Amino acid sequence: MSIVNKMKSLSARATMSDDDVRALLAKDHDEAKALAKEMHEAKSATRRMALLGKLKPALTAHSRAEEKVVYDALLRVRTSDPSHEIADEGYVEHSLVDELLTTLASTDASTERWRASAKVLFELLEHHIQEEESDTFALLGDHFTREKLEEMGAQFKRSELQILEKLIAKPKRKVAPAKRRPTAKPARRAATVKRTSSVARKSASK
Repeated sequence: MSIVNKMKSLSARATMSDDDVRALLAKDHDEAKALAKEMHEAKSATRRMALLGKLKPALTAHSRAEEKVVYDALLRVRTSDPSHEIADEGYVEHSLVDELLTTLASTDASTERWRASAKVLFELLEHHIQEEESDTFALLGDHFTREKLEEMGAQFKRSELQILEKLIAKPKRKVAPAKRRPTAKPARRAATVKRTSSVARKSASK
């Protein structure tokens, strides 16, 4: 994080509109940090899992939408630009967040291992958000106009909502296939076969 980028980002946050993609990202960041902190500090396993149930889909939807709208746009900037390195780092850090969320969802929330994983997640989010709101926000301001950043904001919101709806949608109940009625009872079918065989033997003996 450079001092120049930090100053650029602070200046941008003072003037950007609410529809600017950076403003929307910052809003999500604040909410995610608050949830992660509360989850890490929660005492009961029930409370921890309830908070994880809110944080996991929100963070997942945020990450996928940001990758699609923001990181991919930075990767399309000329190759000599530091935007590529920043976007690649963002992808890697998002994958680490995904792994920690999966670990938390599959671990007993009453254990110290769970709490340790929650602490690492919170610290990783703090680091990631701090760099993003400095370096990434500065690069977005350097390469895109106000109108383009607001257009990206609309794309981000739309993509995030679509992903979130898929994540929280309840799976449809599977309807059990109807049982086929047997065409004939086994005993009756066996008797029919026996009679047919008897007639055939009598015909053959004539």
